[in-house]
Amino acid sequence: MCNLLKVNTESHPETNPDRVLLKAAVLLCGIAVLTTFPTTGLAGSARDYLNAPIDSWLTFYNVGYFTSVTPEDGMDETPSIRANVLSQSVVVTRTMDYWGRTGGISMILPYTYLEASSNAFHASNQGLSDIGLLWQMNIFGGPALTKEQFRSFVPKTYASFHFFVGTPLGTYNAENTLNPSSNRWTFFPTINYSYTPDQGWTWLETYLSTKVFTANHDYRVGNASKLTQKPLFLIEGHASRNITPVLWLSADAYYNVGGETNIDGVGQRDAADTLRLGAGVGRRIWAGVDVILNYERVVAKPAGQPDAQTIRMTIRRFW
Repeated sequence: MCNLLKVNTESHPETNPDRVLLKAAVLLCGIAVLTTFPTTGLAGSARDYLNAPIDSWLTFYNVGYFTSVTPEDGMDETPSIRANVLSQSVVVTRTMDYWGRTGGISMILPYTYLEASSNAFHASNQGLSDIGLLWQMNIFGGPALTKEQFRSFVPKTYASFHFFVGTPLGTYNAENTLNPSSNRWTFFPTINYSYTPDQGWTWLETYLSTKVFTANHDYRVGNASKLTQKPLFLIEGHASRNITPVLWLSADAYYNVGGETNIDGVGQRDAADTLRLGAGVGRRIWAGVDVILNYERVVAKPAGQPDAQTIRMTIRRFW
């Protein structure tokens, strides 16, 4: 059940409702970019792409809580906006052999609750987010191994390719300021390079990604008609090390650049140039089950962009 947009400007006559709505819409479009890639929660984590036996099933449950505060514009025309997002997803993956390399196909089923407010309005919504598909294949260092062969596998440096497709199949209402679905197709290729100097006890990893978006031709917030977005480029760095055979810690960095939105052809000057830092911990609960916790927050950004922080948890099960 969705809670539709509720706007109240009676006690703030100096505030332009259309500007507030458009600012909120642009902000929440950016949040949607974060929350509609739920293969690893709201962002990547250390050891996301470790090798696994072929012809096996893996399941993931991801939950993340994202909160942000966007500053006032300095001209008393649009107020500060607070946003909160609770994002959950279930991911089902089947591993397989691609010409001697490990690969896999995943189905991602996300559900999102979003809330935003200022002194001029309050909006909330929830529902199915953009259902996604993920195709992955090792480039080197991850040979296709059966379960029996994998028991004697020694981890080594590797790289792999991942291609996510987000579909416009979630909950969407064109006149709502925020929606669980972005109502557009999203294409999200990623290459990871993961280096280990000590057979998997320590990992130094880099993930390079680009997010490309089709247009939303049914976008009617603030009397608009179409929303488009330029490509968003991302780089992640993760350094992790085992403390015990079943417990590891990580330090994480995320840099995003680009991704300016356009509403009816008018640029919104909201391109990312954002650095986030964080930390993580992972623990094997029992054979085949891991739990990973991550925290991150914005430490550098353009003026006018939101201050944000995120906490995430992933439960990973190998069958």
